[in-house]
Amino acid sequence: MSPVVSIILPTYNGARFIRQSLDSCLAQTFRDIELIIVNDCSTDETPAIIKEYAQRDPRIKVINNATNQRLPASLNIGFSAASGRYYTWTSDDNYYAPDAIAKMVAVLEQQPDIDLVYADYYEVDNDDKITGYRHFKDINDSVAMWDGCGACFLYKAAVHTRNKGYAVSTFLIEDYDFFLRASLHSKFYHLNNHELYYYRYHPASLTGTMASAVMDIQKIVVERQLPLLMQHISERDQMLFYRKYAVYYALYKNNTGKVKYYLEKLYAMSKAQVFVTVGYVIVMKTAQLFKVSFAIVMNLLQLLFTPKKQTKG
Repeated sequence: MSPVVSIILPTYNGARFIRQSLDSCLAQTFRDIELIIVNDCSTDETPAIIKEYAQRDPRIKVINNATNQRLPASLNIGFSAASGRYYTWTSDDNYYAPDAIAKMVAVLEQQPDIDLVYADYYEVDNDDKITGYRHFKDINDSVAMWDGCGACFLYKAAVHTRNKGYAVSTFLIEDYDFFLRASLHSKFYHLNNHELYYYRYHPASLTGTMASAVMDIQKIVVERQLPLLMQHISERDQMLFYRKYAVYYALYKNNTGKVKYYLEKLYAMSKAQVFVTVGYVIVMKTAQLFKVSFAIVMNLLQLLFTPKKQTKG
């Protein structure tokens, strides 16, 4: 008999934290799960750890990639072996609260029109100390202001099928891209609860090391979807997207062509919003210039007033 929930756990050299992640999956109060671990050519103790766990719990399946596939492809490999009605995935350094899956299954079971549920989460450090929590905005309120589904979610298998899986070209934001495309055909539900999942921030995590690259890739991915998004979102959200991209290309990329393009789109909808956007860009550009100028002045003052070392003659 097929399980109700399929959890995919992709891993690459995750030995330090993977036991905690595995334990949290297997300790779910909702027991009808399968856990599919995709080992992406780990070279540390990860293979031995997952073999140990697979030998003692029949709900675990292990897939060992022959070559390193990276995260999006590994997710697709894992989900291709899944047989549950509902899908999710988790990272080898994060972990669930015991009732996480049960709470999300309840939403999907009690509200059949909902296709995907997502929740907030605790943020923890390497020592599992809670350092804060992350609250996500409700996509049903605004797509333009929505900041993704985060790391605690559950969706119907049909969502994955309609999306044709994860796009392998979107490494680093594969989840955001997946959810954005899913929003075009599926109904989301935001579960306002941060006590179901623990997301680890640490120096080696992709979140910590690639923040700037993630922002750029995310902007590119959303921009590619804008023509389709415009057919599904409110006029207010359309204007917000045009404003955000005009500001992004003005402040971070100095791309006058793109700035002009988005301001023209915005002008066709609201002249007032163009003036607001241009005013904001001017203020921020001035602040950037002042910050750079102030830094230069401070460096010059330091050079002028730092005593020179006397050299021996």
